[in-house]
Amino acid sequence: MGDLIASLGEGEEAIDRLLEAVVAIKRQQRSLEEQLNALLDQLQQLHERGEVDATFHFSDTAFSWSPGRLLFSYPEPVLALEQQLKLARKAAEGDGTATRRHGRSFWTVKLPSA
Repeated sequence: MGDLIASLGEGEEAIDRLLEAVVAIKRQQRSLEEQLNALLDQLQQLHERGEVDATFHFSDTAFSWSPGRLLFSYPEPVLALEQQLKLARKAAEGDGTATRRHGRSFWTVKLPSA
């Protein structure tokens, strides 16, 4: 990737070429994700019919099915405690007793809707 940046040169045209390359790769990424999701849906159907196991290897690649993250619905007393915690956090942020810091920086690139 360093070679790409070096080959772009300098100035506004180089920035345009960089951004064009980012958009092109992002479009390819979206397309590949859509294709992969369709294939994984088919694989899920095969698993549901018992035609493939939950864990297997194919072409030196490990496949493993997961039922998904376990989610909970909490009773009202727990939700009330959660609300109290949220309010306490907001108060600490407001009065400066909570310490601020930034996480890792990143770019978000959103393509127009298909």
